[in-house]
Amino acid sequence: MLWYKLKTWYGGEEALVKEIRRTVPPYMYEDVFVIYNERNLRRQQRSVIEQEILFDGCVFLTCKETEPLFRRMEKIPAVSRLIATGYLSMFPLMEKDARFLEAISGTDHIVRASYVLRESEDSSLYRVYGPLEYLADSIEKIRFSSRCAKTRRRLWGEDTVIPLGILAKEDAAQPVLYHGREMMLEPPGVSDAGHYMLLEIGKDAEGKNTYRCRESVTILPRGEAMSAGETVLAGKTASAGEIVSA
Repeated sequence: MLWYKLKTWYGGEEALVKEIRRTVPPYMYEDVFVIYNERNLRRQQRSVIEQEILFDGCVFLTCKETEPLFRRMEKIPAVSRLIATGYLSMFPLMEKDARFLEAISGTDHIVRASYVLRESEDSSLYRVYGPLEYLADSIEKIRFSSRCAKTRRRLWGEDTVIPLGILAKEDAAQPVLYHGREMMLEPPGVSDAGHYMLLEIGKDAEGKNTYRCRESVTILPRGEAMSAGETVLAGKTASAGEIVSA
């Protein structure tokens, strides 16, 4: 599947998606969408999970063949005007960029808020669950007060800042408003099947926070944890290269 980034004016992303869906036959493309980012915001003394556009001015389109699709799009009056005035340009994405966007946003194109859970009150280690795992080695700053992690990655040939929403342990202790419904959040349990990144938050000589990935850990369905480079055999955990008797 080919990925394209359609760069348009800030605020016109959703209108462009609607126009393409309205005027281009669905058989000519796979999907056209905006990638959203979940944020835990405070509104009138309560937590509200809201979705914001993650990449301003960016619409993404996936398709198998581009030539007939682009010929059709150029005939759409609203699209052709944007192209002629310089408010719309289309770029192919490299495969590594497309795979990364798929990994963090899933099939619904929403980057969910990631849990950042401290191992203990006096520990410098945090378990990171969610999309932030894919950017844990490029964290520049985590603001627990505003529930946001600032990360940076090279995307479509540009140095791109990617702010991701985070959730802390205390967020599960109070109801939040999510899509208009009040609900309780449940952080991942230690026995959940999945994985997490172990992140160490420390201080440098100037007192600024530092962030270092310690290891990636896979949690098996029966609750065992397996670090990267380890193998589990017959219910036992061994480091890579070590033989475990069944």
